[in-house]
Amino acid sequence: MLGKSARIFPKAHNHNQIDLIKEAFDVIGIDDNQKLIIKHRFTSLLEEYGDRSWKYAIAFHSLRITITIGSLIVPAILSVQFTGAQTSESIYWIVWFLSLLVTISNALVTLMKVDKKYYILNTVFHHIVSEGWLYIELSGKYSGFKTPGEIPTHKNQFVYFCHSLEKIRMKQVEDEYFKLTEINNHNNNSGQDQLIPPTPLKPLPFSTTAQGIKSNGLVNDSRNTTVLFTPKEDISEDTEDSTTLELGSSTKTPQQAK
Repeated sequence: MLGKSARIFPKAHNHNQIDLIKEAFDVIGIDDNQKLIIKHRFTSLLEEYGDRSWKYAIAFHSLRITITIGSLIVPAILSVQFTGAQTSESIYWIVWFLSLLVTISNALVTLMKVDKKYYILNTVFHHIVSEGWLYIELSGKYSGFKTPGEIPTHKNQFVYFCHSLEKIRMKQVEDEYFKLTEINNHNNNSGQDQLIPPTPLKPLPFSTTAQGIKSNGLVNDSRNTTVLFTPKEDISEDTEDSTTLELGSSTKTPQQAK
């Protein structure tokens, strides 16, 4: 019974998926703080996109049906010859109303971008659902791909799941409203999205040497950085030597002057 109603009403199908994924999140091995984050962020996004995709689905299909059927009925009525003034007047107003309805429906689809938002919202909703199931099942990119050498668990994959969720959200915001990454291109030296920076790896401790400071590793970078320092005594000795040479070269004896 639920399967038949889900096929007829998309909202019932969306809420069915949300209920199933909520039950699955209640039994995975994460702490209470992580469950609270999922409840307030992941579940809220699912409900938001589920409701919006359902509303735009109704608007999209209603307007498209009106445009298609109205575009077929108007020429068919005009091609029929009617006799009688009263009948002709009634047909005139029917054709006028249908033409106006088709024009308004087409204008709403174009102005409000109903078709584009319908496709985007449904795609994002199912993408979030798929991302949630991948995390619950610890499959795909959550199977230890980002944490080599460690057994994948829901706890050590939680931060990557949150990062993927925010990337999906910001991608949808950019597609629907405005691409903010174009503003930050002057700060983008690595070619990555600066709006959602990559999740940092664990920083390694820094070690010092006698002649400088050398880092064992950087966040998200395996290159070593060395900052060299010249001892103060060496700098003073070099300065004195260079000053003596300059004075010696510029001092001349009276015989040389002659």
